Amino acid sequence: MTERGVFFRLLGPLEIVTADGRLPLKGMNQRLVLALLLLNANHVVPTADLMDVLWPDGRPPATARKILQNAISALRGVLARGGVPEHIASLTSQGSGYMLKTAPENLDLTRFRLLADKGRDALAAGDAEEAARLLRGALGLWRGRVLEELADAGADWPQTAAAEGAWLHALEEYCETELAKGRPHEVLQRLEGVAAANPSRERTQGLLMTALYRAGRRDEALRAYERLQHRLREDYGAAPSRELQDLHSGIVRQDPTHAPDETPDPRGTAPRPSAAPELDVLHALLDLVRRQNRPHVVALTGDAEERQADLVARLMNGLQQDDRATVWHVRSGPDGADLAQDLRAALRRATPERPMVAVAERLHQAGQLVPECVGDIVVEAGRTPLLIVLTARTGSEGLWPGWDKAVPRFTTITV
Repeated sequence: MTERGVFFRLLGPLEIVTADGRLPLKGMNQRLVLALLLLNANHVVPTADLMDVLWPDGRPPATARKILQNAISALRGVLARGGVPEHIASLTSQGSGYMLKTAPENLDLTRFRLLADKGRDALAAGDAEEAARLLRGALGLWRGRVLEELADAGADWPQTAAAEGAWLHALEEYCETELAKGRPHEVLQRLEGVAAANPSRERTQGLLMTALYRAGRRDEALRAYERLQHRLREDYGAAPSRELQDLHSGIVRQDPTHAPDETPDPRGTAPRPSAAPELDVLHALLDLVRRQNRPHVVALTGDAEERQADLVARLMNGLQQDDRATVWHVRSGPDGADLAQDLRAALRRATPERPMVAVAERLHQAGQLVPECVGDIVVEAGRTPLLIVLTARTGSEGLWPGWDKAVPRFTTITV
């Protein structure tokens, strides 16, 4: 059999594609397992996480492990029958889990991120033409929502929320490049659709206002601001940012800076995106907690302690300013002695109507109590929208043996 490559598609319906076409995937179990393995490609996915995906109600049958093994075996068969050699893509058991190993370029999600990053760099360097080309290529990889058929069936995972957020950033940056080149009509239709789906997202609304005004539709640009102002007041008790207020004032005055036949750098007329993808993931996880009404733990690990502290500070400041969640800074105390007590204090103040974000920093100093303590709080939280954010030097499993068994529903971000 001729050796061939493989391309895994997540940005739309889940697909495995070779030079001869799509490989057949049968049944929801295969798709769910493959999806989670691909979202964590080249990393071990614990068996417990795969079981949670197959039985999200937490009640797996007695034959659950066998059903999972059958799904893994079937996926190996799909790759083998498709002529995909193991050095191109392989599905192996690793300790207490499984790993799908493949080159990053074989995943459309990774290609998207690479092109988007390059486009962002070109935009920052002032090369709008190159930025537009790269961002157009990145957006062209999307065929629909991430894992579309699984999302329709109810799958709701942190990784998919983060990918959707990355798509929105890339689209906004693409629209910036087109506005910078004086082509508002090229992006208006897309901006109107995205703005309708994200009525309180200030950057999208700012770009829409800019595009409408530069297309000669001043009254519609002003109405877009009024809609945003009303939505922010109703949902968050907040006002638009200073950047949006300045843009609105400029449109009202018909300031030459914002004139329809001028093409200034739109980065001066609309809010800039977060430069930290990790912060986007944290916000996506908070949205997930709110939607699912259940707790989740995210650990910022690695050696960059200052970077971890900066991300936490930006998260807490942003949440306090827009009043989207209750924020609680947890005191861990010497050797973690106060960690459980303070986490429970946060949990007592959480309500089903308003998410709670509890932050505990520098837990590499908190000893071996962390996994059991955090795991207990997650279990006690039940159906409470609680996001626990931890920071620690080095990785969670190396620092706290047994972390992945003690703590259900967690995400690790290496910083």
